[in-house]
Amino acid sequence: MRLAILTISLSIGVAHAIATAALPARGAEPDATFPPDAVEFFEKSVRPVLAESCLRCHGEKKQSGGLRLDSREAVLEGGENGPAVVPGDPDKSLLVQAVRRTHPDLKMPPKSKLTGPEVETLADWVKRGAPWAHAPVPTADAADQSARGHWAFQPVRAVSPPTLKDGADRVASPIDAFVLARLDAEGIKPSPRADKRTLIRRAAFDLTGLPPTAAEVAAFEADTSADAFARVVDRLLASPHYGERWGRHWLDVARYADTKGYVFQEERRYPYAYTYRDYVIRSFNEDRPYDQFIREQLAADLLPERERTDPRTLAALGFLTVGRRFLNNQQDIIDDRIDVVSRGMLGLTVACARCHDHKFDPIP
Repeated sequence: MRLAILTISLSIGVAHAIATAALPARGAEPDATFPPDAVEFFEKSVRPVLAESCLRCHGEKKQSGGLRLDSREAVLEGGENGPAVVPGDPDKSLLVQAVRRTHPDLKMPPKSKLTGPEVETLADWVKRGAPWAHAPVPTADAADQSARGHWAFQPVRAVSPPTLKDGADRVASPIDAFVLARLDAEGIKPSPRADKRTLIRRAAFDLTGLPPTAAEVAAFEADTSADAFARVVDRLLASPHYGERWGRHWLDVARYADTKGYVFQEERRYPYAYTYRDYVIRSFNEDRPYDQFIREQLAADLLPERERTDPRTLAALGFLTVGRRFLNNQQDIIDDRIDVVSRGMLGLTVACARCHDHKFDPIP
């Protein structure tokens, strides 16, 4: 995998985000008897409390006291002590009495109290009529298995391009087959082919951020060879402006800055931060293998000598060191570096796991 592929991936990712932004979310469907804001309140505020604090003992596998809390029907039916919830009346609801610890016999959860805001959330939910959504509350085990089965945690594997019903003549690369197949599945027809002037302008702005010259446009329009556009793309990829254009996206991931942020009584600037910027630009322009690009930014100083033939690669460690200094609080600096590695290279907000298990990612 090379950095030119990263460029394509970023372009496709933006296009996918735009294409899917208007699609309805999959998962729980709101109950028609409750207003959307009440169901949203349940999903965002109540469901996480039930999943985290209640379902180990009152879920699919175990029902202490005969009580399940993984569906509205089960909550209203209750257990050995009767219905857990009286919709609209928190004070008469056993669930609220138990978490408030005002019931003479029921104190829930038994080993540790819910926080004040969590208790009030459940009380407010009951007061609203105990709104629900059709999907059951996921158990902790089910949520963990669901997260582990997510596509982002699966090993990379070869995927064959789809077979197209028609339009195969428009396939210039395997990526085209995937795009055309998705368009066909959505009932969308491809746009007409762009004229050559438009095509070279799109390619130039996309790959270098600069418009083509009049001479370059004229030369491309006059070139009738089959590989004319491929040679335009190769020329743009060979331009030093390519690394400048696309390296800046990685610099955003690396939270690149020339200054240390909020500090006092010391030099605020990183005097050699530009060496990391130049390393990133050079990596794109030299088409550095992606795995090497990652290793150098994490441990350029620890790589074997045979992999450190260019001393300039030590500047790659700027990925870790050009972040904020947080008044030189060492713990915050370390946390920032863990965060940039996990978010930048894994796509996970691991920093949240400092205080609690992730609700949607398998990070304890």
